[in-house]
Amino acid sequence: MKTLILALTAILVLRLQPVLAASPDEEARFVAATKQAFEKHDADALMALTCWDRVPDKFKDSGKKQYARDAKQGATDITLTNPDPNEPDLVWKDTDGVSYRSNLSVVKQLKITFTPGGRFKDGTYPVGEKDGKLYLLEPAPTK
Repeated sequence: MKTLILALTAILVLRLQPVLAASPDEEARFVAATKQAFEKHDADALMALTCWDRVPDKFKDSGKKQYARDAKQGATDITLTNPDPNEPDLVWKDTDGVSYRSNLSVVKQLKITFTPGGRFKDGTYPVGEKDGKLYLLEPAPTK
């Protein structure tokens, strides 16, 4: 009986997964909002597009500074892609000995081509989904 319940639950979860994922409209909204933030050089807009759940204060402060530098440089192209299956998320141990990874599961990656001549090279950034909305992700301690 337990096996049957487990099998039915697994089937139900797999069938509902596309329903729970962010919609194409949400993907378009997220990319448009990100592009607008870079066009206006608006670090606060990038902050608003970020999930800050469980993120330590030291990373919130450094994240805001990084967004200010990124937005100041600007971007020429921003696209949303499926995550790289070989490197879907960054996991690392900080100098404090704590392990970190993105604060939500990575469902997409945002590829940014920065304006030439600036400090930053092109990059790929993890994107997660929460309550049907997409967010840039930040590091949170693992349990």
